[in-house]
Amino acid sequence: MKKTIFLLLVLMPLCAMAQQLLSDKNMYWTNGDVFFVLSKHEIRADMYVGMGGTLNEGGTFFGLQNTGNSYKLVETNYGLSNDSETYMYGQTLFFDKKNITANLKTIKGKRYLLFYEKGKLLDVYHEENETTNYGKQNGLYGLEESLIRKIFLAGEYIDSKGGLVTFAVNEQKVHGLRGGWKEYVIDAPRNFPLNNIRLDETTTYEVNHEDDGLMLTEYYTGEEDFEEWKQTGNTIKLYHVLPNRMQGTAGKTSRFDFASKEVLYSSILGGFTKKELRLMRNEIYARHGYRFSSPDMNEYFSQCPWYSPRGDNNAATAELTEVEKINVQLIKKMEKTPQY
Repeated sequence: MKKTIFLLLVLMPLCAMAQQLLSDKNMYWTNGDVFFVLSKHEIRADMYVGMGGTLNEGGTFFGLQNTGNSYKLVETNYGLSNDSETYMYGQTLFFDKKNITANLKTIKGKRYLLFYEKGKLLDVYHEENETTNYGKQNGLYGLEESLIRKIFLAGEYIDSKGGLVTFAVNEQKVHGLRGGWKEYVIDAPRNFPLNNIRLDETTTYEVNHEDDGLMLTEYYTGEEDFEEWKQTGNTIKLYHVLPNRMQGTAGKTSRFDFASKEVLYSSILGGFTKKELRLMRNEIYARHGYRFSSPDMNEYFSQCPWYSPRGDNNAATAELTEVEKINVQLIKKMEKTPQY
């Protein structure tokens, strides 16, 4: 991935800070899965060109036209003639969608591109520094590992024997899965998702979210050929600890405390169930004292020691931060997205 981004940056040198969207040459934009770098159009002064791809392949190509208050997503040929060997045409960031606009926002010193279709939020792209260290890796793989660790996995769970299993927030460590604290590696083999954790040289678990916890499916990895994957048939079910019984051993105050801290990446939200997404969205409101009318939400949050409902829901909603408002929109969109 670092080589891919470096190649794109070499092919498309970014301009100086005179252009609002353009920044340091090591910056790129990502939703946690798709990434792109921006350059100034070779002909159009009001146009920027985005090129990139995913963790596994390229192919993302589009234009952003400055319209004054926002940017319009358009088709572009990168200023090249039709007979050029590198001629490209089309808009592949949102494929066949039309009339897409983007707003540039700076929140807590970080820049975001918010894409809208008819006033509804489609996605948020975060500006990232290729050299930022997210642990052991830089770039998109490091970012993805960080999101898997602190959002997808981190928390307290109960196994089938009643034992506490804890995935830490700040380190790739798990306690109680196989004894005391053990480091794990997030595997990213070809054609496999990133939600694979390896505890030793031959054993890997594919981790998937379920409404009430996590399901770990065991795989055997060949000692010499790490592309050799075989399901062992063994599974481990981990259940979420109830809010009023959380011990804080994972470094979290609740299951979804991250949703109020920073703008989320849409790619990571796709790993949660619809029920979890609903709880995540409502926890944002609960942190401001929102009083729920639905029995299940009222029952769940009444178990949270930090929850203090009040009578004025309008006041609670008005207190939402800019980060929380964006996350509510992102989560709502993911709740409506079909899951496979």
